[in-house]
Amino acid sequence: MHVKTLEELIKLRRKKIFQTAPIVENPDSLIVCAPHVDTTEDALLSWKKKSSLPLVGIDLLGGDAHDSNQVMDALSYLYQEIKIPFRLLVFTTPSLYTSLKELQKHPLDFFKDDTLFLYKVEEVIHMNEDPLLSVRRKKGASMSIGMRLLKGKKIDAFVSNGNTGALIASAKLHLPMIKEITRPALLTLLPTKKAPIAVIDIGANIQSTPHHLFQFAKMAYAYQKSRGIQHPRIGLLNIGREKNKGGEDLHAAYKLLESFNLENGKDKKTFIGNVEGKQIFSGNIDVLVTDGFTGNVFLKTAEGISLFILETLLENLWEVPLPQPLLLCLEKELYSAEYPGAILCGVDGIIMKCHGDANPKAITNGVKGAIQLTHSHFLKKMKKYLT
Repeated sequence: MHVKTLEELIKLRRKKIFQTAPIVENPDSLIVCAPHVDTTEDALLSWKKKSSLPLVGIDLLGGDAHDSNQVMDALSYLYQEIKIPFRLLVFTTPSLYTSLKELQKHPLDFFKDDTLFLYKVEEVIHMNEDPLLSVRRKKGASMSIGMRLLKGKKIDAFVSNGNTGALIASAKLHLPMIKEITRPALLTLLPTKKAPIAVIDIGANIQSTPHHLFQFAKMAYAYQKSRGIQHPRIGLLNIGREKNKGGEDLHAAYKLLESFNLENGKDKKTFIGNVEGKQIFSGNIDVLVTDGFTGNVFLKTAEGISLFILETLLENLWEVPLPQPLLLCLEKELYSAEYPGAILCGVDGIIMKCHGDANPKAITNGVKGAIQLTHSHFLKKMKKYLT
C-alpha cells in the first residue's frame, strides 16, 4: 500500500469512527489543569491507584505536525489498533483541549471509563528551540511535566515525538541514571534476515567516548537479553572489519568491548568485532554499537532506502505483479512506521521517542511499544542484566 494511501486510509478511518461510534461522557476521567499543578498531579495519582492497567503519557504537541486534526487522527488510530488494555494521558494546549472535548459529542466505543485523561498545559517545547534553554525556562511545558509525572510514578511510560535534545535534557534533569551508566542513549530495533537488531546510539549523543560506547553496548546487550536472546552478539560499526580500522576512539572502544568475551569465555563469543554497514542486515549480530551522529545518519539512510524500494515496487505492480502476502510482508519489514520508535536507555524510566513527523501508525506503535515494555518489566530486567 502506498504511503499516501496509508494517510488517506487513516483520515477516512477517523471520519468513519467519529461518525458511527459515539462515547458516554465521563467528566471524572478528564484531568483539567488546576491553578496548582500539584493538585492535578495528586488527582492523577489517585486515579492511577484505582487500576493496574499501565498509564502512558503521550506528548504530541512539539512534533512537526501538532494541529488538532493530526492529534485526533493519531488518537483515533491508536485506540482502534491497540488491543492491549491500557490508559492514556494526553497533553493538550487550551485550543486542542477544546477540540478534544468536542469529541464527546460523538463519543467512541473504545473509550471506556477512566481510560482517557487530558492534561492541559500552557507551554510547549518546539523543534526549533534550544534544548537546554527551553527545558530550563519552560518548566510548565508538556515535556517537562511528563518527565516529572514519570519520576513521581504517576504515569508508567512517556511517549513523545518532540525535540530530541529537549527530551534527553529533560529526562536527565528529572530522572536518576541507572547504576553504572553515565550517559543515556537512544536504542531502536531494525529488521534483518534473521531477527531484529538493536542499534544504539541513534541520535542522543553526537560525540561519544570509548567508555560511553562500552556502556551503550552493555545497555543494548541487556535489552536483547530481556527480550529472550540468551547470548546476544555485539558488533561495532566501522569502515572495515579489521581491528585497526577507524580512529583512536574506535580502537579504544574495540579493546573495551573485548572484555565481553573474557567474561563469557571462548565458547560464547559475544563481541564479534567491527561490522561494516553492508553486513548489518544479514542478521549475524544482535547489537550494533555506534555514536549518535553516525547511528542517526545510518538509521535515516536505511529508512529512506527502504521507503524508496517499497514505493518503487508498489508503483510498478502493473509490470511485476506481486502476491498480496508478499506485499504485506514487505510493507511490514520496510515501512518505518511499523516499528515503535526509539527507547531512551540509561535513565530510570520508560521513555519512547518517535520521529518528529511520525504518522498515526508510527505513534500507535510507539505507544504499543511503551505498553509492552511496562508489561515485561523492562527496567527491572535491564538493571538485573547490567549488574
